[in-house]
Amino acid sequence: MRNSNRIRRSLVSILSLTSCGLLAAAAVAAQTTATTQAQGPSTGGADPARETEKHLLAYDTDAARRVLESLADATDPWIATARGRVLTQDGDYEAAAAELTKAAEADSGNPAPVFYLGEALAYAEQRESADGAYARAESRARRLLEAAPENPEALYFLGVAQQRQKRLGESAATLEQARSLRPEDPLISLQLGTTRFYQQQWQQAFDLLTAALDKNSGIAYAYYYRGLAAGKLNRKDLLYNDLDRFVKMAPNAPEAANAKRILSSFG
Repeated sequence: MRNSNRIRRSLVSILSLTSCGLLAAAAVAAQTTATTQAQGPSTGGADPARETEKHLLAYDTDAARRVLESLADATDPWIATARGRVLTQDGDYEAAAAELTKAAEADSGNPAPVFYLGEALAYAEQRESADGAYARAESRARRLLEAAPENPEALYFLGVAQQRQKRLGESAATLEQARSLRPEDPLISLQLGTTRFYQQQWQQAFDLLTAALDKNSGIAYAYYYRGLAAGKLNRKDLLYNDLDRFVKMAPNAPEAANAKRILSSFG
């Protein structure tokens, strides 16, 4: 419990957000990014939130699970959110949804657990329920923005919730605003690049995803979407290399089947 309290105090001192469950640290080393669920201990030792997020982004699910198992306060909302994401990567969508529902109820002002609940439900092909979760994440993000209109974390979750609801123009505008406030954040570039990919703006998507990987080379899905964008630009070498990297990093990801199918066409 003492370690969890230090996590919470450190987060509150750095971010003007409502709870320590909102964000998940995304940078491999020092930078705080748009999805930082919690800041680590204020003095000494490894930062468990950063370590967990690093492993989740790389789809190293077992390593993320080991970090979470080492923490004493298993009831903390950010830990429950991260545990739900681990279960999603495991493909145990029912258990993930249950964990993320509890996190969302415990952390009622926070868009993060509701957004990740939407992810678990979408992979479980419960589309209507997933859309409801994304809409709730959007609502929570908008409430944060009413209090702080230039909150990049709230803008990030608003943008990805809009993206998942297929409101791509709104998503791009929101994520562009977040990126202007925090240009060093690889996850904003990742999601803006993904939005541009869905908009069939292949070169913009490729450039943004490259920017994300330049900042953090350990983001599995940046390779997936950059590879697909490279294919649309007729850059077959990068299509192959990026999808091969994605499959090696995330062989059990739902999108890995599509990546393997494309790779098999190279003979």
